[in-house]
Amino acid sequence: MKFTVIKENDLFFVSNSSGDAPHPSLDPFGYGLFTRDTRVLSQWTWTTAPSVFVELASDVSRNFEAIYHYTNREWRLSENVVVPRESLYATRRQFVDGHRFYEQGEIENFSTETITLEVAYEMDADFLDMFEVRAGQTLADREQLKRQIEMEGGAQSRTFRYMAKDGTKCTTTVRFSADHHHPSPFPGLPKVGARLRIPPRGKCTWVVSVTPSVAGAMDASASASPRPPAAQRMDVSLKQVDGERRQIVRDYENWLHKAPRISGCKAFTTWYYRGLRDVRMLLTDIGHGRFPVAGVPWYAVPFGRDSLITALQMLPADAEVARGTLATMAAFQGRIVDPSRDEEPGKIMHELRAGELTRTGKVPFGPYYGTIDATPLFLNLAADYAAWTADQEWLQTLLPAVDSAFMWIERYGDRDGDGFVEYLSEAAEGISNQGWKDSGDAIQHKEGTLATGPIALCEVQGYVFRAYRRWGEVFAWLHMPEQARHCQERADRLRRHFIESFWLDDEDAVALALDGNKRPVRTLTSNMGQVLWSEILPQTLADRVIDRMLGDDMFSGFGVRTLSANEISYNPLSYHNGSVWPHDNSLIIAGMAKYGRHDAVAQLVEGMLTAAEGFELFRLPELFAGIDAKRVSRPVPYPVSCSPQAWAAASPVLILAAMLGLNPDVPAGRVYLNPSLPISIPRLKIESIGIGNGKLSIDLHRTSAGQTQCHILANTTGLSVHQTSPREVIEDVTQ
Repeated sequence: MKFTVIKENDLFFVSNSSGDAPHPSLDPFGYGLFTRDTRVLSQWTWTTAPSVFVELASDVSRNFEAIYHYTNREWRLSENVVVPRESLYATRRQFVDGHRFYEQGEIENFSTETITLEVAYEMDADFLDMFEVRAGQTLADREQLKRQIEMEGGAQSRTFRYMAKDGTKCTTTVRFSADHHHPSPFPGLPKVGARLRIPPRGKCTWVVSVTPSVAGAMDASASASPRPPAAQRMDVSLKQVDGERRQIVRDYENWLHKAPRISGCKAFTTWYYRGLRDVRMLLTDIGHGRFPVAGVPWYAVPFGRDSLITALQMLPADAEVARGTLATMAAFQGRIVDPSRDEEPGKIMHELRAGELTRTGKVPFGPYYGTIDATPLFLNLAADYAAWTADQEWLQTLLPAVDSAFMWIERYGDRDGDGFVEYLSEAAEGISNQGWKDSGDAIQHKEGTLATGPIALCEVQGYVFRAYRRWGEVFAWLHMPEQARHCQERADRLRRHFIESFWLDDEDAVALALDGNKRPVRTLTSNMGQVLWSEILPQTLADRVIDRMLGDDMFSGFGVRTLSANEISYNPLSYHNGSVWPHDNSLIIAGMAKYGRHDAVAQLVEGMLTAAEGFELFRLPELFAGIDAKRVSRPVPYPVSCSPQAWAAASPVLILAAMLGLNPDVPAGRVYLNPSLPISIPRLKIESIGIGNGKLSIDLHRTSAGQTQCHILANTTGLSVHQTSPREVIEDVTQ
């Protein structure tokens, strides 16, 4: 399905490839304008009378805006007067500023005739909850939420009003203004516009603004933008609209300037900067700092796992994303035992929704806590933030949340006292599988039967191990020896127990999980690749896992599949049983790099870069099909993949760090490097990597002998740089 999304903060517009949102009765895909998990505009269609325009091209690369270009067909004004084709040039520029949706229009007349035509917009607002939108219609068992929408009309405006069942006031106001033209009346219709008169060689411009309001829909909500809410500034001019747009352009420029600058390989550079722009698009602030939502269009909300992994991936680009993510997750950390939404004290949330179904208790997502991995991921991100920044003052404020998270792991996460963290959904409308592979058929035994819970996933044990090991280091730095010793002891014990219980010696692999009977789920999956990232395996076993994952049944040529092609449940077009997920591969690549397997890193980086080249704008989606690269020239898309998706967008940043072998330890005053470039990237220059209070710039060059030479161009971090492998040549040219 071809669709376009533009987004800024919590406001986003989903349109078809022509920039319109057809009425849901004509196309139930889910087009419209959304904020606070509510569709505040369900139809948006541009029309002209007469209908003479054909689309020429469009540009949706800038994320917050979309531009559409048109010209005219041959047009008979009268019996003796014909306007030749390509005599008119029209543009529609749509953008969102976090408060409002705007559309600026312009028609330029290159003919010798005066042109008169009517431009108009037809609109509607149904104020559906996102859950209803995704279902394609109002859900049958929620008929009591049938909405009564009121519409008011002014000379140049339309306002839609709805009072939600919980008392939340919802409004959407559309205002139209055309230069030197009076608006058309359209009495009683959900329509605004004007009849334009355009002289020869002249042009006419107009602007439409859409101002939504869903009052009080999310706790602690706030805007990431310092600009005042648009509802306080109802009248807009073309000049004001241009000013709003330029402010967002500057914000994007500042965002890109803050991240490391990359050059030397056009393909990787293009992929990297597309990822940075897409992560910036997905940043949202609900009162605790900017953090990435999971993805658009369906998951533009706080997601524990997705937001945390994205922030981990983004540490080499902007550590502030980690800080905002940690603060947001801590603000909604579990406080009580509530089985109806799988909440427990200390647990990090899975998903926070703010729509009417959540607010009225029809679904348990305000927030919902059905995730087994968000809590250890929270601890990992906090520890890695410490390693990158040594921000001791802020980390001290986070310690209560850290202590609560460890308490949850030991008291609630380990349900039966066997040392492993397991999940079992208790919420009536909760998620049955609570790892990142959360589809109902994701955890299967080799014979194809579903595993029964409680289920201990392999990668989750790795996350927990890494959390203990990393926080052992952080607690030692914070002069908290008892906590440091406790963490180290727990990590050592978990490592021994994990290898005893999960290692499959005859498969050179790690079991996907232990089921409720402590029986290994021997299905071969990509999950064991994420185990590498935790470094819970010794080198000898890690090497065997890496070699196994590079087999043809696991590696498609574009990336590691979620499930081996040899398994009975393999389906390359499925969501989790044979597809390829970019974020999954980025963590696998990072894990391979930690074990010094440059050969494997190079092979996967080559595959992912080839995959990125096969998608429009180098934008890797949430997932794509696991069809072998030998059979297709580019990856086969998954039909309903989110794009952009946060952790897919952030993947090239983590992959860059993996190629560098970059591991900062700011509290210890060191930065570790172990760089290696694949064949397709013979040179890469990375400038201004933010580490601690300074910047590190590096130039990498692959020699004819296959070595990677590393030159340190600048180092203002005050940290010493250490080579972690004798196989590479490193030279500090700043000395």
